[in-house]
Amino acid sequence: MSVYRMVIADDEKMIREGLAGMKWEAWQIAVIGVAKNGLEAQEYIDSEEFDVLLTDIKMPGMGGVELAKNLQKTNPSAKTILLSGYGEFSLAQQAIGSGVFDYILKPSTPDQILESVKRACDAIAGERQSKQYVRSLEKKVDGYREVLGVREVLENPEKSANIHDMLSYIYTHYAENLTLSALAEQFYFSPVYMSSYIKRHTGHTFLEILTSVRMFHTARLLAETTLKNREIGMRVGIPDERYLGQVFKKTYGITPYEYRKTASDSKEPPETLDVFMRKRGVG
Repeated sequence: MSVYRMVIADDEKMIREGLAGMKWEAWQIAVIGVAKNGLEAQEYIDSEEFDVLLTDIKMPGMGGVELAKNLQKTNPSAKTILLSGYGEFSLAQQAIGSGVFDYILKPSTPDQILESVKRACDAIAGERQSKQYVRSLEKKVDGYREVLGVREVLENPEKSANIHDMLSYIYTHYAENLTLSALAEQFYFSPVYMSSYIKRHTGHTFLEILTSVRMFHTARLLAETTLKNREIGMRVGIPDERYLGQVFKKTYGITPYEYRKTASDSKEPPETLDVFMRKRGVG
């Protein structure tokens, strides 16, 4: 079963057919299109999802560099490999980093071409794995809603107005020195009754809920800002930087540094808590 999809474009028939006839299937690569000029290659870009564009740098209608730029606009994760003659060598070099993954000088051997395409596929595989890991982390961060068992309460406030208001208060005052006693005083309950009330309605303790909200915002700030851990801790109500790191690792399984390094590559940040709350009329 093919894992990668490739389009080949070259205006020289012999080269085009030779490239298409290589044993790509052995490397889990499927050739989904063969174009004889730039305009035909552009049609594939406009209509197909594929991973690698193996193209001549100079063709009628549109050249390989322009195709690479167009491909980046519609499919940023795709890789373009240019086939260039010696005369276009400097142009091919300049194109690296602007949507072009690699270039191969003509004449070239099948092994050289295969090696370049394999490296492109390896890069794609690494990016896919990284994105999958980021999504799993984001799912953990977003998962506080399910973990705390409060989704039904938030989406159906009429079932229990008090617990809805309590959760709303926690979600909007998490950065303060919020304690069970302070929350109980706010709602005219005793701390003991408040503790059992929250546990009964959500399945979790006050501290579990508060910690999860704080960790959600910690993860968001790590991903979206360059604030230092100490500054983030001050913003989420945990001024002790060391303790913040311990709680974060216990919650998500990685350190704040590791999370920031991984999440910085994500193009799809998790929905913020504030957005989640506003959508459901909380806060």
